[in-house]
Amino acid sequence: MIDKTFYLENLSAFDILIQDEDRKQAEEVIFRVYSILQRDKIWLRDIATQEEIFEEDVELLEEVEQELKELDEQYDFRFEEFNKLVQQEMKKLQSNSNVSLTEVDDFENEDDSVFYGQDDEELEDITEDFETADEEDFLVDGDFYDEDDDESDDVLSHLSDEEIDLVPEFILESAKKRFNYPAFLESFPVDDEFFVEEEFLFPVIVGKAFGESSMEISEKIHSSMMMHGYVMEKSDLLQMIDQKGKEMGPEILAFKVASDSLQQGAHPRDVVAQIAPLLRS
Repeated sequence: MIDKTFYLENLSAFDILIQDEDRKQAEEVIFRVYSILQRDKIWLRDIATQEEIFEEDVELLEEVEQELKELDEQYDFRFEEFNKLVQQEMKKLQSNSNVSLTEVDDFENEDDSVFYGQDDEELEDITEDFETADEEDFLVDGDFYDEDDDESDDVLSHLSDEEIDLVPEFILESAKKRFNYPAFLESFPVDDEFFVEEEFLFPVIVGKAFGESSMEISEKIHSSMMMHGYVMEKSDLLQMIDQKGKEMGPEILAFKVASDSLQQGAHPRDVVAQIAPLLRS
């Protein structure tokens, strides 16, 4: 039930946004975290069975709550006032629908769902799969796909290839601005820009996003190069991956956010709008 990935990635997104002095977007992210934290605390306290409560989940929520307190003191978000307003709205909802507070699934405002919009009905289906997935679960010929769960196909089945490509194309275009891309093309041993983008840059972004080491990524890229008849020393390739992994840090974070949002059913256009603030630096 407790989605550790949600907290880690949204708090990371907040750090980037606040450093870029994008206060409005940063507030949307951090209040989203605060809202989900309150819901998770209620779930642990009033709903979860003993078998569903894990010590690491309790510790995670305590750590997040402490971090939010420190951020509140630093940036004056006034979480307490926000919480009072939420409780008032919940009481109104209860009186209008005769539903008890423990039966209210979600009290968040849709306008706050800038990062990681999560409905309670979807949480149990996605929390375990995301942390153990790698890029091959999400990408087949550049498209997002989960090979272990055919049902996930339904999430994107109504979209055209052009719509799905909006996200990787947006991330790639941003990545190419992180360094001298023309000079990189000239120095790369493969004289094929499409290959450089699809078989090197994007695999580096995806691999790093899902926690793969540079060595693991280099093995895959090296195999792809050999299949296409290209030759490159593994040591040189590894060094190149390390360097580009550092340079494309914002794109790696953006891919994490985008992958999860797409799996939850967000439209690629909305996902692009979500990750755009992360790539402005």
